Order: sequence, then structure tokens, then C-alpha cells
Amino acid sequence: MSASTTGVAPPASSGAAAPPKRRSLFWTIAAAFLLTALVGAVAQGIVAVAVVRPLERRELRARADLATSRFVAELPALGATPDSARTVELIRRSRTEADLHLPVIYRRADGAVFGDRPEAARRLADAIDHPDSGGADRPRFVVLASRTVPARGGIAGKNQVLVLRAERVERGFPQDAATLLLSLPIALLASLLAALIVVRLLVRRLRTLERFAQRVAADDLSARVDDPRGDEIGRLAQQLNQMAERIGAARERLAEEERQRRQLFADITHELATPLTSIRGYTETLLDPRVQLAEPDRARYLKNTLEESRRLDRLIRDLFDLARLEAGAAPLERERLDWVALTRNVVERFEPRFTAAGLAVRWAEAPAEAWIDADGHRVEQVVENLLNNALRYVPRGGTVTLSMARTAPGGAYKLTIADDGPGATDDPTRLFQRFYRGAGARKQDENGTNGSGLGLAIVREIVERHGGIATARARVPQGLEVAVELPVAD
Repeated sequence: MSASTTGVAPPASSGAAAPPKRRSLFWTIAAAFLLTALVGAVAQGIVAVAVVRPLERRELRARADLATSRFVAELPALGATPDSARTVELIRRSRTEADLHLPVIYRRADGAVFGDRPEAARRLADAIDHPDSGGADRPRFVVLASRTVPARGGIAGKNQVLVLRAERVERGFPQDAATLLLSLPIALLASLLAALIVVRLLVRRLRTLERFAQRVAADDLSARVDDPRGDEIGRLAQQLNQMAERIGAARERLAEEERQRRQLFADITHELATPLTSIRGYTETLLDPRVQLAEPDRARYLKNTLEESRRLDRLIRDLFDLARLEAGAAPLERERLDWVALTRNVVERFEPRFTAAGLAVRWAEAPAEAWIDADGHRVEQVVENLLNNALRYVPRGGTVTLSMARTAPGGAYKLTIADDGPGATDDPTRLFQRFYRGAGARKQDENGTNGSGLGLAIVREIVERHGGIATARARVPQGLEVAVELPVAD
């Protein structure tokens, strides 16, 4: 399954992307449900205004018509001039039979008004005749049904039976029980739909994280989650991507360290075995009574045995020194010292050896003083190892040039040792690896033995312990330049 279909992206490019805007998933869910509530309220209002209210009014009008029709139909049975008690009883009976809960009044042409409550009936009649006399807070009564009653008992004029309904200016949506009961299923349906959509989106994003976890569990550390949102799940995806990237980098570092460890053991075994083999061979030859050696050959064998033992001793000392430096077991005894004066003293001691090797050593430039806080013995060891390296690799007739300068105000002093020898045939940074030897090395150290291949590795460890850096680069057209920077003393 491809990364595009699973939602797990391939490794991100090297360019750093801008961090997503920090958001919260809570607000997404809250907004969804608020929108649902709003949609439910609007739907409730639409249903109430467009459906429920017209149905209610039609039902009320039908009941009002039924009540007035029954009143008009039964009124002749009360006689020509019915008394008020019988008229009120007929009004009540008509309302009951029509299941009507609105006020019904009977107005005769002579001004008499009949209703359930006489005083209330007269006020209702007055409200009909004068609709604007009660003020803004008084309800306005409208005639829901009206029937003309034939003149009876010699009373000429218009006799009416009326059904009245009070209407206020309603603000908002109606809140009666029928409206709520009818609108509730719509609101619930909208809420359920919104919840399903939100949960579906969340589940889809969580499944993307699940697929990412499965790929990481299957040892695929190149998996990434493509979720740029800034909410909780998006931030979790970014953290998981960083976690996978760091785990991958840590694994690569462990693999490289393991490779270096194996290579180091192999190199140490080889470096120790070579002089030991030579020493054993020369010793066995000298001790074998069957081998007759002339005195010059015996002296040469003994000399070679001594050289190999010195080489072995140098290698063991350098290995021990490098191990102590890397483990931090060799504390630095810092002091304020003049790096220029220290380097000049070391160069003066090495001048006879340079002369014997047919090399020239000179200073290009240097400040009068270069004060640093450092371990004098270790800094001297750095300069000696750099000069020994030049002695081994620069052929006779070559020149070694030293210079020192300040890199920046308040920054560091930089010592550079350049030569015009063959230089590095491959990556110059490999010069600082353990047991690395370039081609064309000569026997040029003080004991007349080859180097251990650890000199520049020791230089790098000492310089980094002091907070500095050691670099190497090839010169044009030929040669090598090794530079060491150490911080300026406070």
C-alpha cells in the first residue's frame, strides 16, 4: 500500500517547514456541536412558523366555527327572550362540545353582552370596539370566528356570537409544548449527523496514526504521518514524526559506533600483532642454536627488536592516552599561558630534526602574544604531534610554515601548520581517525620508528576537550594545512 493511500508520508525533505499554528481539537468539536444547535434552532423556528402555527390556527378556527354554529343552532330553543343564565349556559355547552378554550361572547344589538364572566365579557367587547386603547403591553384580541344571530324578541339590529383570541407581539420562536415536541426529532437528527461526521473524521486520523505505529513496529523508521493540522492529533503526529526521525538517527549512530568499534578492535589487533610478530621472529632466530649468525647480523637483529619494542611501547602509550582523553579520565590542569611563546619553544626543539630531515620550518605571521586558558602539557602535545606529522609526510626539500592569528575579536586564536608535501590523497578529515596513515610516510620520529596512527586523533580529542576545533584541508596545488583553534582567555 502506498504512502498516499495509507496517510503515512515518506521522509520529509531536508528543508525545515514552518511549525503549524497551535489549535485545539476541543474547539473543533465544540464548533461542530454549536453549529448543530444553531441548525436545530433554525429548523425548529422554521417548522414552528411554517408548519405548526398554521396548523394550530386552522384547528382553532375549525373549533371556533363549530362552537359558534352550535350556539346559533341551539339559541332558538331558549325562547324569544332567553335570560342571561340560560344564554351563558349555552355558551359554555357550545365551547365544551367544540373542545374550545378561547373566550366566546354573545352581543345583542341593544348592547347587552353575555359570556362566562360578565365583567370579562364586557371588557372583551370593549377591546374589540377600541383595539388601541389598552397600550402596548395590553394583549390585542382578534375575532377568530363570528356568526350573525337572527333578531329575536323584538330587538332590531345585529346580534353576533364571537370567538376571540389574544395575540401578543411574539419575540423569538414559539415555545409551546407542541412546537418543542415536533422540533425535537429534527434537532436530535441534526446532532446525530454532526456527531457521526466529527467521529468519522477523528477515526480516520487515528487510523493514520495506527498505520504509522504498525510501520514503525515493523522496523520501518522512514514512516511519517502527514497531518499538518495544529490541534492535539496534529501535534501528536508531529511529535511522532520527530520521534521516528530521532530513533532512526540514533540507530544510524549506534550502527556507525558499532562499525567503528569493530574496526578499532581490528586495527588494534593488527597494530599490536605486527611488532609482536617481528619481535618474536627476531628473538626465536637469535635463540635458535642451529642458526649461525655473524656479529653484524646479530647486532642488526637486536637493533630491529629494539625498534619494534619501542614501536609497541609508543602504540600502547598512545592508545592509553587516547582512551583516557575520550573517557574524560585525564583532567585538564588549566592555566593562563601564551600560546605563541609555547609554540615557538616547541618549534625551536624540533628545528634540528627538521634540518636532519632536509626540511625548512618557518613562521609566516603571529601576534606578539596569544593568551589562552589551557593545559600547557596537552597544548604542547598538540603542537608536537602536528610537527611530527609534518616530519613523517613532507619529503626532503619541503617547507613547513606556521602562522597564528585571531579569528575574531573575543573569539579564538588559530594556529595553522601548512606544508608543500603530497597532501591527503582522499578526504582530509580522515586524518583525525584512529590508525589512519597516508601514503608515503617516512620513519622520522625521535626513536626512528613509524608513527602509531593515533597522533592526530589525540590532537582532535585534546582540542575538543578545550572547547576548540581541529580541521584539515588540502592546499592548492599540493600540500596539507592543519588548523587548530582554541578560545581566547577571559
